[in-house]
Parts: sequence; structure tokens; C-alpha cells
Amino acid sequence: MKKIIILLVSLLLLTSCSTHKEKLILATEAGFAPYEYYSSGEIVGVDIDIAKKIADYLNKELVIKDVAFDSIINEVKTSKSDIGAAGISYTEERSREVDFTVNYFESRQIIIVKKDSNYTGIEDLENSTIAVQLGSVADTYLSDNNSNINVVREKKFLAAIQDLKDNKVNAVVMDEIPAKKLIDDTMIILDKELVTDSYGMIVKKENTELLEAANKVISELKESGEIDKYMLIHMGLEEEKTGNNSFKDKLYNTIIYDQRYKFILEGLKNTLLIALGAVIIGIFLGTIAAISRNIYENTNKLKILSLLSKAYVNIIRGTPSTLQLMIIYYVIFKQTSINIVIVGILAFGINSGAYVAEIIRAGISSINKGQWEAGYSLGLGYSQVMKRVILPQAVKNILPALGNEFITLVKETSIGAYIGIVELTKASDIIASRTYDYFLPLILIAIIYFIITFSLTKIVDKMEKRFNNARN
Repeated sequence: MKKIIILLVSLLLLTSCSTHKEKLILATEAGFAPYEYYSSGEIVGVDIDIAKKIADYLNKELVIKDVAFDSIINEVKTSKSDIGAAGISYTEERSREVDFTVNYFESRQIIIVKKDSNYTGIEDLENSTIAVQLGSVADTYLSDNNSNINVVREKKFLAAIQDLKDNKVNAVVMDEIPAKKLIDDTMIILDKELVTDSYGMIVKKENTELLEAANKVISELKESGEIDKYMLIHMGLEEEKTGNNSFKDKLYNTIIYDQRYKFILEGLKNTLLIALGAVIIGIFLGTIAAISRNIYENTNKLKILSLLSKAYVNIIRGTPSTLQLMIIYYVIFKQTSINIVIVGILAFGINSGAYVAEIIRAGISSINKGQWEAGYSLGLGYSQVMKRVILPQAVKNILPALGNEFITLVKETSIGAYIGIVELTKASDIIASRTYDYFLPLILIAIIYFIITFSLTKIVDKMEKRFNNARN
């Protein structure tokens, strides 16, 4: 156990190491080409180029965080990030939460429909279903102005396009430039735009120094025509077509091309690191909670700790793990700069501890009361009976359940993407955002999850057999 903890701490230190240069942290959602997208394992795009210029002006190192689009404003509000950019349109509601820079690009929100449809404009889509990206200007506009339209809110534009491909929705509303990259020959963009808006970057309110610096840099880039050059460069970075679109070619594009395997390796590393760290914390917290309650039930001691343990178990088991993760990141660590992998370990560890506590309590309760009485008759005290007689037997009984908890933790890490952790599921999203195809990335990640969980199941089975053989 000590070696595992030392290894875990070493890995965390490696992931947390930083240079001496002060950082400018940018929050973005890297699935919005040409503004921000992945290429050769890095996030690039128009917004990134502008942010680099702002960082250079401030003599800072630009650090990019890939988070969900609807989390960007909260990232900036809570000082998790210094600046936000992802084709963010100015609205009065958003401006009450954060400050906007001067705009750097005018955008048209267009309507995408199937070629064989009879739709010509938004008026034809009354009582129909339209997909948008959650938190986007299209989402706000349709929600406020078209009560007769059913709005499907997806986390990614690619998911919205896939809904249209699969005939789950009648149309998609999104920004014109990335739309041209995402549609296929079965779709068309209607001539009349839904609404025109402008993009700006966002900073925390009262951060006047950063706002003034960003405004100065953006204004100079606009006047010199540099932003237009950025747009032309990144619009030219279309995906290269390889082969004849066979399964082999698609597999190559998903894994090898543009070094996309790096996302899978990073996701695998973070998934295993978080699961391992969480299970250690979970066992520690769960053991304390279970034993404290057992002590109170048998000796009437540690009443306060027992009540706290019971409340902890009830609260954690009664609330969603996604909500717990976001509360820990955006509320508890609101004013603290902390590695998001560490946040994931703490959040999942605290969540796991509540379930481990009940597993251990059940294991202790499964031991015949005669074992307690036998220990007391030998002159042993409560703690000695627990340590020497009860726990060794309980461990054998709870091992399968603890193994299942670890397997569940591995799969639970998939929600880490909500705060920007690149785990396996996030890796599939990143790859899909460049290949414009969900099928292979999702199947590949599902296979990796299956291999991990199947291997863990086999390990737990072997340990269980060894315990049973020792018992016999």
C-alpha cells in the first residue's frame, strides 16, 4: 500500500509541475473549428492564436483547458481560468456574469436541414425539433423566441449534426463557419440566417488589467488584418482524406493520423490514476465511517463521529456523482488553483468512501456474534477482537463487493470531462471532433473499458479463490 501511495504522489507531482513563468489560463471547448480544435495532439485555432498574442503581450505562458462549452463562464467566474474563448457571443445575460472584450468576429447562426426536406426558413420549422449546442447563442435565441419548437441541447455540435443524420431532429442551428466543415452531402444550409452575432473573449469582472490588455491586442490584430489571416489559415486545415474510406482507413484516421493515439494514452493514464487514487481514499474514508458507526452501536462511544459518518454516507449516496464533482471543483475549490486530476481523485474518492463504508459495515455484520463472544471470553477488548478476529473474516466476505466498487470507479471517471479532465471518454470526443465520426472512437474506447474491467474482474476472482483456499 505504501508503494502505491508513493507512486500515486509521484505521478501527481509530475502532472502538477510547472515552469517559473506566470501562466495565462484559457478555458475553451476544442470542438469548434476553425476557432479551436485539435491538430497533432494540440489545441489550435483562431481563438488560440489570439490568446497566444495576449499571453505574449503580458509576458505569460498560455495554458489551455478544454472544458464543456457551458462550463466556460463558470471557469472564468470562479478564477479557475483567466480568460475564456470558444466563439462566445455577447448577450446581456452573459455580460452580467463576466466582462466581454471587444468583438473580433461577426458570425451568422444558420439553419442546417436535410436536402430532401421542404424547409426554407425558421417559419417552416414550427412544432418541429431542432438540435443546438448547450449554452450556445442558438440555444438562447430559440428558447427565448420560438416556444413552439422543441430544442434538443447537445454537448457538442458534432452530436447535433449526428442527430440530424440519424433523423432524430429536423434541423440544426449553429455557427456558419464550423457548419461548413461538419455537414455532408445529404445536408444543406438554408440561405437566410437565424440571427447574426459577434464573438468576444470573456474575463472575470473587475479584472480590468487583463480586459484592457486583451482589448488592446485584439484591436491591433483587427486593424492589421491579422485575425483575417488566422481565419484563412485555419479554414484551410481541412482533414486529409486517406484511402477509399474503408474500415482500415477509418481506423487509421481514428488512431494513427495526426497522432490521435496520444489522446487515448493520456485518457487511459488519467482514468487509471483517478480510479487508483480514489479507491485508496475511498477505502480509508469508508473504513473510518464503518468502524466508527460499529463502535457506537456496540459501545456507545464516538457518538459524534458516528453521526457525522452516517450523515456523510446518506448525503453522498443521495446526490449524483456529477453534481458532487462540480461542487468540489467550482464551489469548494472556487478560489484555489488545483490540478483537475487531483480534484477528480478527491471527488471520486469521497463518493466511493460512502459506498465502501456500507460494504465494510455489511461485512462486519455478516460475522456471527459468537465470534465476538469468543473473543471477549479470551479476555480481548473490543478493538482487539475487531482487529484480530472480525476484520480478517470480514475482508474475505467483502472482497467481491470491493472489487466491484473499483470496477465501478473506473467507469465513473467518464464524467470527469465535465471539469475538463481528459479521460477515456473525453479522448473519444476529441478524436470524433476531428474525424467527424462518432462510431469508431466510441467503439474503441468501449473496448478499452471492457478490457480494463474484465481484467480487474479476473484479478478479483483469483484473489477470492485464494482466500477461499486459505479458509479451507
